[in-house]
Amino acid sequence: MLICFISEDPDHYPILEIARAKLIRSKPGEAPPQADLYVWDYAPGMALPSQIALRESSQHLVLADSRYLDEIGPLPQSACILLKPVSAFTLRAFVEMAWKAWELRQQAREAATLRLDRDALLQYVLEVNLKLQEYDQERSNFLARAIHDFRAPLTALHGYCGLLAEGKLGPVNTGQRELLERMRYSTSRLTRLAGGTLELLTEGRVARVPNRSEGDIEEALDQALQDVYPFLQDKQIEIDVQIEPASGSLLFETEQIQQVLMNLLENSSKFTPKDGRITVRGYPVQRGAREHGSGPEAQAPYFDFQAPFSDFQEKIGDGYRMDIMDSGPGVPAHLAEKIFEQYASYRGTGDRSGGGLGLAICRAIVAAHGGAIWATPRREGGCFSFVLPANPVRKSAPSTAYSSLQLA
Repeated sequence: MLICFISEDPDHYPILEIARAKLIRSKPGEAPPQADLYVWDYAPGMALPSQIALRESSQHLVLADSRYLDEIGPLPQSACILLKPVSAFTLRAFVEMAWKAWELRQQAREAATLRLDRDALLQYVLEVNLKLQEYDQERSNFLARAIHDFRAPLTALHGYCGLLAEGKLGPVNTGQRELLERMRYSTSRLTRLAGGTLELLTEGRVARVPNRSEGDIEEALDQALQDVYPFLQDKQIEIDVQIEPASGSLLFETEQIQQVLMNLLENSSKFTPKDGRITVRGYPVQRGAREHGSGPEAQAPYFDFQAPFSDFQEKIGDGYRMDIMDSGPGVPAHLAEKIFEQYASYRGTGDRSGGGLGLAICRAIVAAHGGAIWATPRREGGCFSFVLPANPVRKSAPSTAYSSLQLA
């Protein structure tokens, strides 16, 4: 099957590149080549299939903002409208469905009597799907408003717990202070989760550029460790941290990278057994480098630590890499990508097939910073890594090669 993607930014939506089809990219105004499937990234004023002479057997996917539905006008019977923002899962599903429809059309040439019934059924499915997408957008908008309003009382509750724990409203004993600190931690965690969920709901709808400034990754990690300390303390988890200085300055939004580190540490704490171990490594990486002497791959030769990273290295170039490893169950290779999806589900207490919203939030934040995040499949022990691009301007580094921190 031949797919033609027509967009002002034709390098967008790489998920269209499926193994069983050939992809051609084109821009509006150019004469589109003949294809079996056309994907139109609609913008106001774009000429659509009803205005261009194309063969009748072609299928069409129109990616459009709901604000412009009235401008689109009539479309061929085989056209389907997908409302922006279109998730990778939805777009992949519709491309696969178009592939199956194309195969059916090939077969229908030998059974022309089935064509009318099939097209009528397809049209019905497309109309129902458009309605479902509209309902999904309404649901997302409702949840976004609810979560936005939910954060205000959470912030107030967090402040009240702090006032009580610090004794500013009267003396409290040790047990009460410990309980208040746990309540304060829980409300803080809920606030971060609400903020991250809001980010996911508005992803693709609101353009948000991280407020980057020169930051200290070790300070961000220290704060994240303090945030997850109750988890570590309850399960008596040993923490081994080794952070090397960055080879250049790192520009990131400190609070968001703290959230990434906290979510990854919290995920590892959840799956690490009692008296287990979590290892954190931070070190600079360079384009084209294949191994790192003090990196974790030197300590775990039974799997390829570099294989997942090599897929991102050429795009990112020089950067700074963080690895969070634990002694819990490993991540199977076929689930290494799915665990970062919003709708991944849990199957059991020892199954890492779903990491909850925390990992999806991590992926959204790292992607907004121009970096990459992934899970390395291992036979035993979880391993999550992310890389942030480094600024080429170098900053003064401490004289020590790395710092080491041990917590019990």
